[in-house]
Amino acid sequence: MSVVRSPGQLQLPESLQTQLHQFRRRVWSVKTLEAVLATAFGVVAAFLVLFALDRVWDTPTWPRVALFLAAAAGFALVPLALYRWVWRNRRAEQLARLLSRKHPLIGDQLLGVIELAHDDSEQKRSRRLVEAAIEQVAVDAKKRDFRDAVPSPKHKLWGVLVAVPAVAAVALFALVPSAASNAWSRLVSPWKNTPRYTFAAFEPLPSKTVVAHGEPFSLVAKLTGTTAWKPEQGQALIGTRQPVVAKLRDGQYVFDMPAQTSPGTLDLSIGDFRHRVTVDPAFRPELSVVSAEVALPGYLGRPQPLTKDVRSGSTAVVKGSRVSVLATAGRELSAAWIDGRPASPSARTFAVPSLLIDGPRKMEFRWKDEFGLEGKEPFSLTINGRDDEAPSLGVEDLPRQKVILDSELLSFKVSAQDDFGVKVVGLEWKGVEDPTVSSPAKGERLLAAGGPDKENLTLNGTFSAKSLGIEPQPIQLRVFAEDYFPGRERVYTAPYIFYVLNAEQHAIWLTEQLSKWHRQSLEVRDREMQLFETNKQIRDLSKEELDQPDTRRKIEAQAAAEKANGRRLSGLVTNGEDLVRQAMRNPEFGVGHLEKWGEMLQILKDISGTRMPSVADLLKQGAQAPALAMATPKPSGPTAGNVRASGSGGPGETKPGDDKPQPVVPAVVDRESQHENYAKGGGPDPADDKAKPSSPSLSLATTTLGGKNGKGGPPPPASDAVNEAVVQQQDLLAEFEKISEELNKVLANLEGSTLVKRLKAASRSQYKIAGRINDQVTDTFGVSSVPDAAAPAKVLAEMSQQEAKGSQDVSVIMDDMQSYFERRQFLTFKTVLEDMKKQDVIGALRQLGDDLKKENGVSIAQCEYWSDTMDRWAEDLVDPASGGT
Repeated sequence: MSVVRSPGQLQLPESLQTQLHQFRRRVWSVKTLEAVLATAFGVVAAFLVLFALDRVWDTPTWPRVALFLAAAAGFALVPLALYRWVWRNRRAEQLARLLSRKHPLIGDQLLGVIELAHDDSEQKRSRRLVEAAIEQVAVDAKKRDFRDAVPSPKHKLWGVLVAVPAVAAVALFALVPSAASNAWSRLVSPWKNTPRYTFAAFEPLPSKTVVAHGEPFSLVAKLTGTTAWKPEQGQALIGTRQPVVAKLRDGQYVFDMPAQTSPGTLDLSIGDFRHRVTVDPAFRPELSVVSAEVALPGYLGRPQPLTKDVRSGSTAVVKGSRVSVLATAGRELSAAWIDGRPASPSARTFAVPSLLIDGPRKMEFRWKDEFGLEGKEPFSLTINGRDDEAPSLGVEDLPRQKVILDSELLSFKVSAQDDFGVKVVGLEWKGVEDPTVSSPAKGERLLAAGGPDKENLTLNGTFSAKSLGIEPQPIQLRVFAEDYFPGRERVYTAPYIFYVLNAEQHAIWLTEQLSKWHRQSLEVRDREMQLFETNKQIRDLSKEELDQPDTRRKIEAQAAAEKANGRRLSGLVTNGEDLVRQAMRNPEFGVGHLEKWGEMLQILKDISGTRMPSVADLLKQGAQAPALAMATPKPSGPTAGNVRASGSGGPGETKPGDDKPQPVVPAVVDRESQHENYAKGGGPDPADDKAKPSSPSLSLATTTLGGKNGKGGPPPPASDAVNEAVVQQQDLLAEFEKISEELNKVLANLEGSTLVKRLKAASRSQYKIAGRINDQVTDTFGVSSVPDAAAPAKVLAEMSQQEAKGSQDVSVIMDDMQSYFERRQFLTFKTVLEDMKKQDVIGALRQLGDDLKKENGVSIAQCEYWSDTMDRWAEDLVDPASGGT
């Protein structure tokens, strides 16, 4: 044996390589066989376990899934074994390490020479020594049998373990192929609802049965003709009770079960057959449905009968109807009676033949179910005939009177009721008489069509003037409803008055409302200033004058006036918020203006809700503050007893207003002294002497103490409360004045912004007219008449009318601008207005409307000129109207 030499690296001897290759094949085969046998064992064992479980019970899905996963997990052993024993033991050094587990000495030597054979540095030092070492290890290894070095070989054990269940499985497939095949199918497809095979086969049994409440019942289990096993007996068990045993008779088992009063589960066990039945006790049958089919008179338009639930025992139908009654019980019926006469039930129902109703009619029903149980009590039904009544209407969320945009959408709810069907519900409108409106609007629209069976109709309605083609004008709107009674007029709601305006009209109206609101707020401010001046005059009074009854009444009146003014301001704030909400729906208003106005409203809300009530409360405190004690003695009558108290404030002091002479009555007193120094603010409480007897009286002596009688310090005097109220009111007015100035600016900007948008709209209108003329210029420009000029001529006539209307609109704009300038005195308004007058825009537009049909080209230029000019005028007004966009 010699080391194989090569020009480069040394190689192991062929004998040693042969031994290692044999060892490797041995390891690979043994360990792979172990994995395959273990996998087979898992599959066969899972099959046998499921087969055994199916003989005891109907194995649920989750155990079958668990067995399937366990068997599937066994297949993972094969790739795991291939990785561990084949892949990781394919090279010589890996085999040497594995060999060292059983033969450590030879394994370590073999690993060492393998490393020497691959170590060039050791070979360079002494190649001969390396070769000798390799030869020595090869000689020692030849004396060894590496086949016994396979780690823990268990292939024989796994072979025995697999053989036993495999034989059993094969025997099962040979002896009971149906049961074995069923168990295998349930194992490989656990997610499917594969029925379990049983040797004792039965006809299908229900999973739920209904029994009479509190009464015994029977359960019958019948064998099939193909059953492989006929057990002598079976048993049924409910809960923890004693099982009920039944013998096999005539191919079936009859279980006589005890009475049940609550739901339970019946477990049936006959041989290897298992079944569970849910037992649901039920009371004696009751009529679950009693309905009346009403064939209404022909004028109601109901070809199909109307069905009514009459379980309440009574119903009403229109006179002249034909009624048949259908009663349905909770279970199948075997017999029924109507007014003592037999009726033939069908399944769970029985019926009363059709009857003509022209007055009250009464009937009585009795019944018996399939179990032979009768109802507890007969059912009585009364049918009343009555006249057809008119429908009724109710409308929610629709204001009685409102100014709205023509594009604004009003949403509301309508509820219509009729005893025998609502036919239609709709809106009807007509223009209110107005000399400025040439053609008042008039029309109607259906909101919803009811039906003969729609006794209650609830719907959401909408109203939009623009979508209905209603021009801006005041209109009267009513909601109407109709029923099917011949010749009956519509039923209307009370009229709702709406003032429909376009965006420009609405902007003008709303700006006027905001101006009016601003004037009202200034009136509140002026009233507050009047109250402030009066409060200052009261504050300047002396303390003695403040204690006068007239002054106190005046302060109290000021407090009431302050509260009333606060309530008025609070109402104005609410109205202002409503105006802002309306303005938000109009695109003519700038968002910035409205946001600023909203901020001012929030400040006014704080003033009206907090600060003004605080001033009123301070004034009320001043009105109710106790009066100061007066040092003027008043005459007193003779006294009897002992007075040991010293200092002022003793008996005999007077209070303001005690100038009236009092009857002299002797008094019996017993007043003790105390160490309190009245000079330092002590003394009896003036309030102690407030209550005066209606008439002097002589009574027994009562021992008293001089001083405050244990009471706390007096409340602050009226002067302090009034002074604090004046200070707060002064701050309030300063804030109010600041807000008034801001609102004045915002209002001016709103007015200017409205004019800007109106001029912009007029500019766009001129531009559109120019475009329409340009579309027709090919057929009409420079030609007095053409063969087919009807269509262009019609368009030009329309444009002429639009120019006439545009001149009127510009005239209105100029009038409004003049009014705004007189109120606001903005120089830009005056400049633009004078320019418009100078250029005579109104006359020019009127003349343009006349010349448009004859001079098409010039008209296009004129329209574009006035479009640019009005746009420039609008731009000139942007500066005073800024802040709103």
